[in-house]
Amino acid sequence: MDFYISIIVGAIQAVVFNPIDKALYNSIITNTKLFTLKNWKHPFIGATNGIYTRIISGGIYFYLIDYTKSMNLYQSALTVSLTTSVILNPLNVIKFKSYIDNTSSYNSLIKTYKMYGVKFGKLGIESLIMRDFIFNCIYFKYKKENNNLIHNCSIICAASIISSPFHYIRNMKYYNDDSYFNICKTLFTDIKKTNNKLTFAIKQFAIGYGTIRTIAGVYTGQIMYSTLKEVIGNH
Repeated sequence: MDFYISIIVGAIQAVVFNPIDKALYNSIITNTKLFTLKNWKHPFIGATNGIYTRIISGGIYFYLIDYTKSMNLYQSALTVSLTTSVILNPLNVIKFKSYIDNTSSYNSLIKTYKMYGVKFGKLGIESLIMRDFIFNCIYFKYKKENNNLIHNCSIICAASIISSPFHYIRNMKYYNDDSYFNICKTLFTDIKKTNNKLTFAIKQFAIGYGTIRTIAGVYTGQIMYSTLKEVIGNH
């Protein structure tokens, strides 16, 4: 039953958060302001794929958190990170490609397959695993089971910021499939050239709006999951 509860949570979150996810991603790869109009055009492009992604991620993520409680911190974080990343990465690639091209998930799949073949499924997966592992290590260790608003949101915020460089690398890997070395080299070069280095880095790492998005997604997901679990379990 816990798994099905998570599926419900994932489907709800997919519809609610797709517009901001699309706008955030496009603002990063095009280096434009979040509220630039073109970043918000066709806000539900990729939403179908996003529903699949959220159903799987929601269904697996919160379920695995409960399932791996008997493991030590690093085993639990690695198990959850590897499982979700391997399953979700191909769907993420298709979704973010559809964001870039403002096209349907189906057209994005066909185009991506023609470019990479079945290898598209592993595009950027290393950076995704590292991002999730770092995030989960922090979140699992310090979150409180009673869903304490201030405490848990603070932990999600810290985990999101600390793991954000790998989030940026993953986004760029999806965008142009450049080597990790070149992605990092280009980032450092761009930071060096700009006058407002800290501001530029913060924007590229999606610290701010992206952090708020992560807090909202993870915290509301955990609240919905635990609440539904309690309500349904009492009937």
